[in-house]
Amino acid sequence: MKVTVIPGKSLTSEYSLLWSSFQQANSQLSSPYFCPEFTSAVAAVRKDVWVGIIEEAGKVAGFFPFQRGKMQMGYPIGGHLCDYQGLVLKPGIDHLDAAELIRACGLKGWKFDHLIASQLPFHPFHRIKTESSVIDLSQGYNTYLIKQKAQSNWIQKVSRNIPKIEREVGPLRFEAHVPDTSLLRLLMRWKSNHYRRTGASNDFKVEWIVRVVEQIHATKRENFAGMLSVLYMGDEVAALHLGMRSRSVWHYWFPSYNQQFHKYSPGLILLLKMIESAQLLGLQTIDLGQGDESYKLRVRNGTIPLAEGCVEISSLICATVLTTQKLRRSTKKLSRIVSKARSAFARVAK
Repeated sequence: MKVTVIPGKSLTSEYSLLWSSFQQANSQLSSPYFCPEFTSAVAAVRKDVWVGIIEEAGKVAGFFPFQRGKMQMGYPIGGHLCDYQGLVLKPGIDHLDAAELIRACGLKGWKFDHLIASQLPFHPFHRIKTESSVIDLSQGYNTYLIKQKAQSNWIQKVSRNIPKIEREVGPLRFEAHVPDTSLLRLLMRWKSNHYRRTGASNDFKVEWIVRVVEQIHATKRENFAGMLSVLYMGDEVAALHLGMRSRSVWHYWFPSYNQQFHKYSPGLILLLKMIESAQLLGLQTIDLGQGDESYKLRVRNGTIPLAEGCVEISSLICATVLTTQKLRRSTKKLSRIVSKARSAFARVAK
């Protein structure tokens, strides 16, 4: 195995095409996070993005995107924004030595928290098993609808709100994607207000995250595109969601809604409209990402195994990173508990 490391900004169109061909040949890499366009979007606004180009017998056999941090520690592309991580390899290549790869990339270690658990080279370094919730629509929307009605009443409950909304507010209208940047800015304001209410860290106070989000929203390609979806109630914007799609997967990323319509569950209505429209857009999966939020458990009909851990070259550095990772996970869990408590208190206060 030979590994050549190049800056993310230097990824050529030839490499991108080859990367895409490897990705599309492996259904486990169908997430838009594995598209070269995601790496390129982050590389356009950060200087620490690199790509390890893996060669075998003189031919390119795979790509390993990463960010290089302090003490030569490696991290996934986009940090906590990255809901899927791992290698993009040529079909049939699965015998790499992960530690050798990390060393060849000039790293002391590589920390991961949303790694595709099926990637064999990283199995020895798994520390925690997690999963991503998905809505599998490969058998069609009607099949999903029938099975959900048999298992859960969330669709019926959400659907019952629609006549009431149209009487009290106005007709519902859904658009799967709008290029309007003013609506993107509105989503960021709503999401920032949500972060402030729940005490969570505000992603949209970070300049590079804003620039990545703007760039992805503006990208429109066959195999990768930003998707800003909007739900209208009458003339009012009731809910927004910014995600991204590959050829077959729509990744659920930044949802938010208008607080004045809280009683109508606009976020769930928007998600239902996304589910209804996915097949018409040629999309077979809506990926909700990692997490145990109640709505994910209600609407999902499948999961994808993930793993957290660290490829250890320097055990001391990895131990430090893993401890930090555990603290952040505990903080996020506490933040969700506080958010639920605040929401419950607000409902009682009303």
